[in-house]
Amino acid sequence: MKSVFQIIATLVCAVALTACGAAANTEKPVVLDPNTQVKEFAFPDLVKGTGATAAAGDTLTVTYTGWLYDASKPGNKGVQFDASPAGAGFTFVLGIGQVILGWDRGLVGMQVGGTRTLAIPYDLGYGKAGSSPKIPGYAGLLFEVKLVAVTKK
Repeated sequence: MKSVFQIIATLVCAVALTACGAAANTEKPVVLDPNTQVKEFAFPDLVKGTGATAAAGDTLTVTYTGWLYDASKPGNKGVQFDASPAGAGFTFVLGIGQVILGWDRGLVGMQVGGTRTLAIPYDLGYGKAGSSPKIPGYAGLLFEVKLVAVTKK
């Protein structure tokens, strides 16, 4: 009698554990278009500046345009999703998380008057979730950023 209860208990536990494992794996695999993926974080200068150099903790003013990365388009510029307001700059403190990590890392060392391209993989941008409605999850990003001013910390 004791062994029948042990067998039943063992079967119940096995079914319960199997069900838990199946429930935990309901996520569909993500299939990424390779054209939308930045292979390597890059931030080359298009124009080398001659003014103050940006460092973590400094307040920067920039003008910029942002596109979804698309390797099948000229210059890798897919759909434009953002730009700084015409005639005005965007101001933030570098290196404290006010902007995406790709900006915090990619603008260090840039000089006022310079223009830099930031090719940002999704994990240094808006990640798996994206930023609704314009930036889908897993989106590689491309920015062209001009450094207008640096205020030292």
